[in-house]
Amino acid sequence: MALWSTKRRFIYGFSVVFVFVLVAGGIFGRILYHAPTCSDGFKNGDETGVDCGGGCINLCTSDALEPVVLWSKVFNISGDVYTAVAFVDNPNINSKNPKAKYKFRIFDDKNVLITVKEGETTIPKGKKFTVFETGLILKNTKPKFAEFQFTELASWEKDTSKEPEVSLEYSTLLSTTSAPRVIGTITNKSLENIPAIELDVLITDSKQNVIAASRTFVDNLIKKTSQDFVFTWQKPFNLGVDSCSFPLDVAIALDKSGSMKSEKISPPEPFTTVVSTAQSFIKNLSAEDQVSITSFGNSSALENALSLNKQTAITAVSNLRLSTTTLEQTNITAGLSSAFDELQSSRIRGDSKKVMILLTDGVPTLPTKAGVADNPAVSAQNIADNIKSKDIEIYTIGLGKGVSDTFLKSISTDDAHYLKAPDKETLTSIYGKIASSLCQRKPNVITVIYRSI
Repeated sequence: MALWSTKRRFIYGFSVVFVFVLVAGGIFGRILYHAPTCSDGFKNGDETGVDCGGGCINLCTSDALEPVVLWSKVFNISGDVYTAVAFVDNPNINSKNPKAKYKFRIFDDKNVLITVKEGETTIPKGKKFTVFETGLILKNTKPKFAEFQFTELASWEKDTSKEPEVSLEYSTLLSTTSAPRVIGTITNKSLENIPAIELDVLITDSKQNVIAASRTFVDNLIKKTSQDFVFTWQKPFNLGVDSCSFPLDVAIALDKSGSMKSEKISPPEPFTTVVSTAQSFIKNLSAEDQVSITSFGNSSALENALSLNKQTAITAVSNLRLSTTTLEQTNITAGLSSAFDELQSSRIRGDSKKVMILLTDGVPTLPTKAGVADNPAVSAQNIADNIKSKDIEIYTIGLGKGVSDTFLKSISTDDAHYLKAPDKETLTSIYGKIASSLCQRKPNVITVIYRSI
């Protein structure tokens, strides 16, 4: 009996102690235990790294891509005042960087470092943006280029917020010869106000070179409202090199029949002027244009195949020789056919505009065909129609009084593609008209971008 009572007291005592330990453990556990957070210095919870990834706002370094510097430049504002600009792409679609330190290094034309400018910016998620460093005073030196790099990045943060819905409308480049400017309107189409927004403009020439940049700010853009903005520059800037909208493949066919020395002088005229004006036209073609030379009289010959090398074409024109007899006839069909073959060769390019220019001072006299009195004109008309069906433009130049305006218009693309040269002195202006119509200049490209700040 005494044994059972002792045993029972032991069980009761153990139970009391056990309950006490549980209660005490719970109390101390609540005091000492800390739930996993994204700032406790441990990899716990659903994190994929220490305080990063998973449910944490910060991305792990291995999950973030480095921002890409697309270009950096330095622009003269006025006198000794310059602005350095970098254009950067953040490839991280849903992450931003709240604190990015950077450095501009400015060099002269001898690659000597002039100055270093450091700063700090934010990196918006998944978009291209600019970094401006304004008010650089650079005396007694002329900067040539700038290098840009990020020197320190804070932790990347997830950003799944919705971008504000914004629309932009803006003008072309205005007052280019005095104080250039671009004016526009920004509209907040979203349901929330935008406290502040940065607007940046980039002016690009026809060669895709950025020739100017500027920045402005819009404060408190109320939802469903618009505000005007303007970008200005204190002085005109270099608008860059003009360029045609597309490269040209040009086949020039020149008449060298006996009548091209009708003026009975030495050197022969109008042939000598025909040669010199054709050479000038070739010289004024752009570096991206190809040109070939065909000559025709009784028959035709390819004097120079399509090539980017303008000098070989100029030399080919110089080497042209007239027939030694005035009996040399005018086979316009052969001239068209030879130039056509070249514009269908493997040397043409898919993105080019294909053009044929034919100059003659007479009417077609070859090829003949028994029973067809007007075969020289009919055959030329047939080959011209075939050429035009292949999206090749035909310009014709009728030199002197012995040409048929009606015939040359009929083989041209249209009446406007026929140019009458009453005398050799008008050839220069005629080639100028053709050059102007062939080269549709690329406009300056204006790009305005924005980011909330």
